[in-house]
Amino acid sequence: MKAPAREGLEGFLRETLTRLIAIPSPSGEEGALLMFLEGWLRERGFPVARFPVPDHPWPNLLIHPQPRPRLLIDVHMDTFPPSDHPHPYEAVEREGRIYGRGSADVKGGLAALLSALTLLGPERLAGSPVTIALTVDEENMGRGAEALARACRPEAVLAIEPTQLEIHIAEAGTLELALEVRGQPAHGSAVESGRNAIRIAMALMEELEALPAIQAQHPRIGRGTVTPLFIHGGERALAIPDRCALHLDLRWLPGIPREALLAQVETVLTRHPVRWEILDLSPPFETDPQAPLVQALARALTEIGLPVRLGGMPSWTDAEPFARYGAQAVVFGPGTLAVAHTPDEHIHLLELHQATQVFLALLQQFTAST
Repeated sequence: MKAPAREGLEGFLRETLTRLIAIPSPSGEEGALLMFLEGWLRERGFPVARFPVPDHPWPNLLIHPQPRPRLLIDVHMDTFPPSDHPHPYEAVEREGRIYGRGSADVKGGLAALLSALTLLGPERLAGSPVTIALTVDEENMGRGAEALARACRPEAVLAIEPTQLEIHIAEAGTLELALEVRGQPAHGSAVESGRNAIRIAMALMEELEALPAIQAQHPRIGRGTVTPLFIHGGERALAIPDRCALHLDLRWLPGIPREALLAQVETVLTRHPVRWEILDLSPPFETDPQAPLVQALARALTEIGLPVRLGGMPSWTDAEPFARYGAQAVVFGPGTLAVAHTPDEHIHLLELHQATQVFLALLQQFTAST
C-alpha cells in the first residue's frame, strides 16, 4: 500500500478532530455528534442506519450494517464528562499534540477511522463483510455495545480505544461495588466507646487487596486492583463516624472464574458490618494471538513499517459484550489511556497519521474481493 501524503492527511486529521472535539458528547448527550457524523458520512456516499438502544435517548449509528459481519469495527461517540477540564471543547495544538476532551478517548481514533474510510471510499466498502459501529453510552453503562452485540453477531470485533497502537488481545473484567459501612457513634474523644465506620472501610479495602484473585498476575494486564472511586463518611463535628459510603472498582483478570472472585469478595464483606450492592459485573476476555483478526492487524502494522506489539487492556471497553457472545475481540487504537478522563487529555498527530494507515491497510485486507 502506498502511504497517503503526510502533509495532506495530517491537515485532514487536524481539521476533523478539531470539529469532533468542538461538539460536546458526554454520555447521554451524543445527539449533536451523531447528527453531524450522519450527515458527514452521507455526504461522502456511505450507507448509514440508526440502531435503537433501549433505555438510552440516542441510537447507535451503523455504516454498512449487516446481521453477521465478518469484521465489526466499534468506536464510541460519547466522552467522559467535561469535569475539571479547563477548555474541554476547544482543540489546542502544542508540540505535535492535540489537547481537548475526547482527543484520546476516543475522538482521535474516530478521526483516524473516518480518514481511513475516506481514503478507502464507499464503493470499496459496499458488498464487503465489514460493518462500522459508532456506539453510545460506552463511558456510562455500555448500553450501545450491549444492544448491538445481542442483535449482531460478528465473527470478529475491533474496539477502537487508546492503546498506543498496541494490539490488546486481553481485557480485564470489572466488579463494581457500592458499599455502606455501619459503625457505632460516640463522642470523638471516646474512641473506645464507638466503632469508626471510616476505619472499618479502610480495613475492608486492605483485606480485599490481599485476596488471591486480586494478588494474581496476568502477563498482559498486570495485577488485579481494588480502586476506591468514591468515599464519604463523617462530619466536622467531634463524633465517631457511624456511616461510610464507598464505591469500589475491582479489576478482574482473565483466567479467574466468576464464582471464585465473588466467593473471595463475599468472605471479606461478610466479616464486616456492611451492606453491599453489585453495580456491574463484566467478565474479562482473552483472544488467541493466532486469531485471524490479530494476524490481520499484525500484517497491517508490518505493512506500514510499525512494530507488532501485543498487550492487554486494564479497563472495560465495548469489545466485552461482543466477546461474551462469541466474537474474536481485539482492542486497538491511537492515544494513551493514562491521559484519558484528565485535564491533560491529548493525542499525538503522528500517531493519528499512523493509525489511519493501519486502519486503511486493515480495511483493504477485508475488502480485497470487492
